[in-house]
Amino acid sequence: MFENIESFLSNNNELAWIAIFMFAFMESFILSGIIVSSAILFSVCIFVFNMELLPLYSIVMVAMLGAHLGDVSGFFFGKTVGPSLLATKFISKREKTIKRAQKFLDKTGQYTVILGRFVPAIRPIVPFLLGISDLKAVRFYIADVVACSCWGIALALLVSGVGSLIG
Repeated sequence: MFENIESFLSNNNELAWIAIFMFAFMESFILSGIIVSSAILFSVCIFVFNMELLPLYSIVMVAMLGAHLGDVSGFFFGKTVGPSLLATKFISKREKTIKRAQKFLDKTGQYTVILGRFVPAIRPIVPFLLGISDLKAVRFYIADVVACSCWGIALALLVSGVGSLIG
C-alpha cells in the first residue's frame, strides 16, 4: 500500500501537504482511526521530508492541524452520537466496563487527551469517549491543542531523526 502512496506523491508533489493532512485526520478520527495506522502517517512524513517536498515545519504544522481536527471531530461525534450508542444492546451488555471507563475519564479528563495522543492504539477512541463524558468542549479543545503541539514536536524529532538515517 505504501508503494502506491509513494508513487502517487512522486508524481504529484504539490499534493504532499494534503496527503499528510488526510492521514493525520484519518488516524485521529474515531471511524477511520481504527483502520488507518499512524505508521502510514509517519512513513508519508518521512518520505515527504526525504524528498524535500515540504520543509519540516510545514510537515509538522499540517500533521498537527489534521490530527487536531480529527480529535475535535471525534469529540463532537461522541457528544452527538455517543448517547444513542450507549443505549444499544451491544454496549448495554458491556455496561460495567463502560461505567468504569467513564469514571476514569471523568476523573482524569483533559489529561487523558495528552496521554491518548501518544498511544496509537487508543488515539482515535479517547476524544470520542471524552465527548460522551461530561468534559466541556473548551477544556477538551485546550487540552487537545497542548497534546497536538507536544505530539508535533515529537513528530518533528522522529521524522528528522529517522528521515536522516533512511535518507
